[in-house]
Amino acid sequence: MVPIAFRPIAVTTAALYRVVTPGESVFVKVLRKPRIPADLAEVVGEFPWRDEADFLLSDFELPPGMRRPRVVRVDDFGDRIALWLEDVSVADVSWDLPRFRRAALALGRWAGRRFGGPPGRALRVLYEGRLVRDAFLRPDCSPLAARMPELLSRLETLPQANGHNDACPQNLLVPADEPESFVVIDVAWQCPNPVGADLGQLLVGLAQAGRMAVSDLPEVREAIIDAYLEGLRLEHRAVSREEVVLGCDGTLAVRSAFHSEPELAEYLVERAVAL
Repeated sequence: MVPIAFRPIAVTTAALYRVVTPGESVFVKVLRKPRIPADLAEVVGEFPWRDEADFLLSDFELPPGMRRPRVVRVDDFGDRIALWLEDVSVADVSWDLPRFRRAALALGRWAGRRFGGPPGRALRVLYEGRLVRDAFLRPDCSPLAARMPELLSRLETLPQANGHNDACPQNLLVPADEPESFVVIDVAWQCPNPVGADLGQLLVGLAQAGRMAVSDLPEVREAIIDAYLEGLRLEHRAVSREEVVLGCDGTLAVRSAFHSEPELAEYLVERAVAL
């Protein structure tokens, strides 16, 4: 069993391992019930730390071109869960516009298949917890910070859908044996979010990792919005482009505008203020 180095961003991820035996390699992800600081417990409530495991074991049918990693076994220890998963062999390919479009189309279909419901807690928890405590101290974001309560209210009036909820390219693996498809990993909070929300992390994930120029984002943004709308239409969901734009750009403002490098933050604040 070989430990895998990772940045502990998700509070629910305890450890990552690769288990190699003759003829097989298995990826092991250990989820844990996080300890929530007392000053945030009332805001956060019961943290949905088991959602990824529940999704992997669910019977939800993903749209064409997407699949889960194969589940080898699950060890449930009560406050921890060890997920033994297929160790996906990833293709060495770039994220060009066609790949972004394919991902957005599938995410639109995903949203269309789990459409409706009242707004979930995820954005409110981000706002009332992490953002209010420290991010608003950034002077370059102060005009947007003052508008956040209004923006959150607008996001909650949009049609809602339960999608991936952390659909950055890093969580949409491109398998070597089928490079036109995606293996979805690290599925986050399984609750309804504003329609279009999944496009936000799809758009900025590589830029946040320093693997894509901020100047490339506008072209990608237009392409994925159109593709996502097509995905919704294929699932017979009538949603306007304006609603998807608000869901994408508004959710990005909550999730990323206050915690990104200056150039990306400037772009995200500009998009949010334009709403």
